[in-house]
Amino acid sequence: MQYQCYTENNKTTRMMFLQMPKRLYPHHAPQNPKTEKQLLQGCHPLSKEFRVYPFVVAKNQVPVCRCMLTIYENDTNGYVGFFESEEDLQAVRYMLEFVCTVAKKQKKTALLGPIDASIFINYRWKLDHFDRIYTGEPVNLPYYADLWEQCGFEIKERYVSNQMRSVTDSDFDLRYERIYQRYCQKGYRFVSPKRQTFLYMLQDVYHLLMELYAEFPGYQSISEEQFIQLFAPLRLVLHMPMVRLVYRQSRLYAFCICVPNYGDLTLGKMTFSKWLQICHIKKNPMEYVILYVGASKSTPGLGCALIHDLRNILYQNQCTTIGALIHEGKLTERMYAQLYTDQRQYALYQKKI
Repeated sequence: MQYQCYTENNKTTRMMFLQMPKRLYPHHAPQNPKTEKQLLQGCHPLSKEFRVYPFVVAKNQVPVCRCMLTIYENDTNGYVGFFESEEDLQAVRYMLEFVCTVAKKQKKTALLGPIDASIFINYRWKLDHFDRIYTGEPVNLPYYADLWEQCGFEIKERYVSNQMRSVTDSDFDLRYERIYQRYCQKGYRFVSPKRQTFLYMLQDVYHLLMELYAEFPGYQSISEEQFIQLFAPLRLVLHMPMVRLVYRQSRLYAFCICVPNYGDLTLGKMTFSKWLQICHIKKNPMEYVILYVGASKSTPGLGCALIHDLRNILYQNQCTTIGALIHEGKLTERMYAQLYTDQRQYALYQKKI
């Protein structure tokens, strides 16, 4: 078979790059065409932070795999993302050789991925449970990790998502209650935002998130304005009572952001039919996804108090829950472990070059 690798960021490469995912997924492709177009054209809110290089490999003029290399000037890693492929090891190996060549020319010593340009867009791969998708979960085909491993990538970081049953009376934990009460007595307020205060909440979350994410693999700082542009659309799918913020006076010390589980409805192009389904689920959620949880390092135990606060709300709602994409080894990985009914695995990969 004759392979050809398209490496120029021109109209032909962009067209093949954008069209390929639609052939690989039977239902909703995990693709945001608007984001991909903006990145390829250099007009994404984050575009000034990096350079991107698209790659598409075609076999007999039919695209079989694609990816994007992202280069940050002051970083020894190159970031590989937006990877999609048929189960064709020869084509993937051929493409990644081009990626390595370009990364080396940019004086990079390793490739890290999958990271779609920034961890604030999308990153990590799902390793199991491919039969069901929850909102905010990485979506990829089952053989992707194996293809990368055969091309020399190794797991750098692991993550888990915990499926949890509804909360009962017997799940009350006196230890967490004591911590919660202690923080309340110190003047910490556990509140939810209103729709009209959502953007102010995002600003507060931004400053705390930058502090907490600074040690994450692949982290690159972004501005408050960029953060707001990326995450403002969250207001359309959030159920505000399930967003919990912990303030003392006017400073935010912890946050927990949950969304109803919309499954795969948020993937791909939004249609009127999908939007109606989203609105119905938002009014009558049966399950929540805990997408983001964070607490200031200056307040030990506040994370436990926040989880206890959330547990009380979940008890009232009697919904099942998914604790999403927890870094393996973190304390939150085993919080309320008695509620767990299943666990999913994810990974971030690295290859020295």
